[in-house]
Amino acid sequence: MKYINWILHAISLIAILFLFIQNGKLKNKSSQITPVIENSDLGSNSGKIAYFLSDTLLGQLGFFKDSEKEFKAKQERLAGELRSRENTLKKEFEKLQASAQNLTRKELEAGQEKLAGMERDLMQRKEKMEMEFADETAEFNEKLHQKIISYLQEINADKKYSFVFSVQRGGNIFYSDPAMDITAMMVKDLNEKYSK
Repeated sequence: MKYINWILHAISLIAILFLFIQNGKLKNKSSQITPVIENSDLGSNSGKIAYFLSDTLLGQLGFFKDSEKEFKAKQERLAGELRSRENTLKKEFEKLQASAQNLTRKELEAGQEKLAGMERDLMQRKEKMEMEFADETAEFNEKLHQKIISYLQEINADKKYSFVFSVQRGGNIFYSDPAMDITAMMVKDLNEKYSK
């Protein structure tokens, strides 16, 4: 037993020495490596950055405001339709409940089946409306995104900017130079394009 401990200690010591020597060789090799990209290789456009405030942009775009009004109106219309169907279901339930004492078992079962069918239809309609609304919202967001991308490509045809960031309150960018803010220009140009 004593010899096993000595043997294990010796093996561990040899392994540590081997790793130490390998680490020293890697350090020597890494100090000899030269950087592949130097600053002069980046070109004259490196680092030209612009940004826009997405909350401000969306709040001032005519396209977005009009679409938002349409979405709200549709949402209210759909909510009204669901409330109407829920009220109809509630009235049918109250009607069945009030006349339950005077109904035969078969009539009561038929009434309950009718209510279950109405409730099922209501749930299916609600799910369908939610899916349609989500699809329309996604389609609108994609159109908006494409309009902004297209506009940015148009104004950057001369490769003036290397990057254009969207900045929003509560995002990951905490400071930005106001001289690089192109929000006002974007609002003006995009609203002009929308009004044509």
